Amino acid sequence: MNAALRDYLLQVLQLPASRLDTLLALSHTVTYGKHTRIGTPGKVFDRLGYILQGAVRTFYINEEGQEISYLLQVDRDFFGDYESYITGQVSDLAIETLLQTEVLFFERRTIERLIQEDPYWMGFAKRVSDLVFLDAKRRFNELLFHNPEQRYRNLLERSPELLFKIPQKYISSYLGITPQSLSRIRKRLIN
Repeated sequence: MNAALRDYLLQVLQLPASRLDTLLALSHTVTYGKHTRIGTPGKVFDRLGYILQGAVRTFYINEEGQEISYLLQVDRDFFGDYESYITGQVSDLAIETLLQTEVLFFERRTIERLIQEDPYWMGFAKRVSDLVFLDAKRRFNELLFHNPEQRYRNLLERSPELLFKIPQKYISSYLGITPQSLSRIRKRLIN
C-alpha cells in the first residue's frame, strides 16, 4: 500500500498507525477484472469493501428484468450491502466492478472479533457506519431534491473521471433517466 493511501486511511478512519496496521493485517485485498460480480442477490454480503482503485456499481433487477444502478462508487469509497452486512440477511442487491478494481475487504466476523477483544474497535465500526450512512443520505437527498441534470452535475463534481470510464447506460440508470436524456443533458452542459 502506498504512503498516500495509507495516510488517507489514517485520516478517514481516524485510527492511530498501530491500529491501522492491526486492521490491515486482518483484512485482505483482491483485484478484480472489469465486470466481475462481487455480490449476488440471494446471498449474505458479510463484508464491507473499500475501493483502493477502480469503480463498482450496486444495482437491483426490477420487475421488468432491467438492471437499475443504485450506487456508483470509485476510489476511496466504502461499498457493500450494509443492510445484509448488519443483519446477516440475504441481499437483494448485486455488486459488480465496472473497471479493473482493487478492493480492501473487512469481514464482518473479523470486525466483531476485534470489538470483542478490544472495545476501541467499536469506535472504528461506528466511524465506518457513519461514512456509509452519510453516503446513503447523500444519495437519498439527490433522488429526493435534485432533478437529473443536477444529479449529473453532482456526479461530475464528485467523480469526474468516472463519467469518462463508465458506459453511459450505467450512468443514466444511476441518474434515473434514459441514455438519450443523458446525452441531451451532456450536450446542454457543453454548449
